[in-house]
Amino acid sequence: MPAALAGAVVAVLAVLHTVLARPLWYDEIWRPHFLSAPPSTYWAQLAHANTPSALGWAVLVRLVGDVAGWHAWVLRVPELVALVALPVVAYAFIRRFAGPVAAGLAGTSLGLSGVVVDLGTQLKPYSVEALASVVIVWLWLKAPSTATWGPRLGWRTAAGLVALFSVPAALLIIPLAAVDVVTAGYGYRYGSWRVGWRHRLWAAATAAPAVAICGLHTWLFIGHQSSQRASQFWNTQFLAGRGPLGGLRFVGGELVRIFGGAPTGVDRYDPNLVHPATDATFAAAWLLAPAAAVAFLVGAAALVRGSTISRTVLGIGGAHRPSDRPATADDGGYVVAAVLGALLLALVASAGRYWPFGANRTNLFLVPLLVTVVATGADRLGRRVLADDPLARLAHVRRRASTARRLGLGWLVRGCRLAASGWSRLGRPGREIARVALAAVLVVLTAAPVASASALAPLWRDRAEIRPVALMVDATTQTRRLYRPGDVVVVGGRLARSGWLYAMDVSADRPFLASSAGRSGQIGPRVPTGATVFLTAVGRGEARTALAGRSGPRPGRLLLFVLVYDRAGTAGELTSLRTAGWCAAQPFDYPGTGTLRVLNRCSQSTRH
Repeated sequence: MPAALAGAVVAVLAVLHTVLARPLWYDEIWRPHFLSAPPSTYWAQLAHANTPSALGWAVLVRLVGDVAGWHAWVLRVPELVALVALPVVAYAFIRRFAGPVAAGLAGTSLGLSGVVVDLGTQLKPYSVEALASVVIVWLWLKAPSTATWGPRLGWRTAAGLVALFSVPAALLIIPLAAVDVVTAGYGYRYGSWRVGWRHRLWAAATAAPAVAICGLHTWLFIGHQSSQRASQFWNTQFLAGRGPLGGLRFVGGELVRIFGGAPTGVDRYDPNLVHPATDATFAAAWLLAPAAAVAFLVGAAALVRGSTISRTVLGIGGAHRPSDRPATADDGGYVVAAVLGALLLALVASAGRYWPFGANRTNLFLVPLLVTVVATGADRLGRRVLADDPLARLAHVRRRASTARRLGLGWLVRGCRLAASGWSRLGRPGREIARVALAAVLVVLTAAPVASASALAPLWRDRAEIRPVALMVDATTQTRRLYRPGDVVVVGGRLARSGWLYAMDVSADRPFLASSAGRSGQIGPRVPTGATVFLTAVGRGEARTALAGRSGPRPGRLLLFVLVYDRAGTAGELTSLRTAGWCAAQPFDYPGTGTLRVLNRCSQSTRH
């Protein structure tokens, strides 16, 4: 199965090879600009990055670019490797808790997801972060709370090092470390978790290196890149600014969108991404979301039941000393703690505008773990459907009444008792109704991989589409053809600077359009940065002001590039330059990116 999953992803990438050859577009091209900066200015420039990058990922991209060249396809290689590895690693991880069918369907849903493939074929860190999340939790599970301190220290430190490749890794490391401390010391006084402080200190010590590595990375490196925190882009995904009722509606709506995704938790907002066919239909909210939510609850209960967490915190699963469980036993409670803890921390962070909450691309790191819990629940539901009594577990819930009351969940006990007694009175008809209901949930979950793969259709249909601001290399190449010493290049547009500088100073790509590559004229050297003027706004006369403030001889010509988003101000800027004696002579248009114009000195007859 792992080989089949990897082969399927490779086959999809081979079919979509045109996508891999596309030039870097706006949401990609700014990243190598900051990551390729020289050491002397690297730290200062990084503070202005559009969004944060993890240290490990930034070093990896820089290494790949320096060694193999700053080509678009080269820079995407780390993401492509993670994209192929993700379903394989996820399948092996899920097999620790569920059967091969559930794990296979979950791996297929991840590997053949059009949304995941779309993100993984771009120069963005999301597929690497998704893979890192699985590895972090898996390393933590290698030495559960029953293991000795040596292996726990080693595996947890390794998890902390993997966290260097993920911006949101702290959202996983914190709850995992908290579980270690809370559950430590259990069993040293039989059946009690309120003792054993010495053992909790040891647990905190073994988790401390991972927490320190991740914490310092988040505070020093990622925090240094938080200049975009005031941006309005993620406003719809922030809890900040909502009242109590608005906050409840926001959380409820996002949970429905998370569970209604295919796969669970995948992005459902970004208009620049492809989306499954179910996203725009009632199926997402009324079929996928309820089915995934039921499977999630069942899976969470199955993972927690019998784990150290359940016996120490929830009081279910019976009281056992640590020696009663082998040190290598899977502790699924860590998976549940990681998922729920990350969701809670993301929600808290969204209240401070630090991290968006919900089904958006930044939270792709949680998708493999959400899929793990849902797949485990589907596996258990399948077993209940085949059992003689699908509702046998209700008796187990009733036996845990005393524990639930201690936790203030008496209402849950009463509800379970009513449900159990009601279904018992129905006898065989009740069991069959329950069997049909559970089977319906399984049918919907089985169709989820199909819904997930349906997003590959628009990705194939739009494979040759040129994305916004993807022709910067074409524009800068033509500028190098036209530029002569003494000319001044004027680049207009608030979002143009990083892309223009990367395409002009660093990129080793050739022009993407055949019309650009076939133009006459020799491509000259890269234009010096000192001969370039950047405008923050187009149409306000900034170019004329900047030229007037330049020292030295008057420019021979102006090469004016205006980004596509700022074209509305082009006429005003040309009018301002015309009053200063500059007349437009020749335009070069780059669809979806911008327009390059050559401006010569006006003759007396054309100045007015």
